[in-house]
Amino acid sequence: MNKNKINFENIKVVIFDFDGTLAIHRDADFVKHRNESEEKRLGYYLNAYENPETFYEEIESCDRSENVYNFINELRKNNIKMYALSGMKFSFHFKAKQNFINKHYGNDIELVSAGNQQLKLDGIKIIQKHNKCELNEILFVEDLEETINYLKSNGINAINVNDLK
Repeated sequence: MNKNKINFENIKVVIFDFDGTLAIHRDADFVKHRNESEEKRLGYYLNAYENPETFYEEIESCDRSENVYNFINELRKNNIKMYALSGMKFSFHFKAKQNFINKHYGNDIELVSAGNQQLKLDGIKIIQKHNKCELNEILFVEDLEETINYLKSNGINAINVNDLK
């Protein structure tokens, strides 16, 4: 796939990672800071569960990626189905993530989750079957190079979010 130009004719579904792709964390080390103690870790998930409408704005502050936002608008023009596939330990912050997506990108991106980065491959295959398309008609947008390489080695079109510029 050409790094600079995406041929929308060959893409039927685009799937985005959440953390670092759709949601740009102001605290780049949020995972480390979240896990500094049991109290912080449990409080993080509790806050997300109790405050889904404001969690990613006021508690775990994140920004929208303008490059991704512009890309999503191009996808809409081409009637391409969109999902967000996030690796999550718990579903306690699922509603908070969907709220962030809806507020900053629109209501037409469905969030699904996988227990870890490797399970994203299974998630992509389920989305592929649901949309009755081929794996090569799916594009996955991710910020972690390790995940991109893993998906590519399994036949998935995966690109780094930074390549959307």
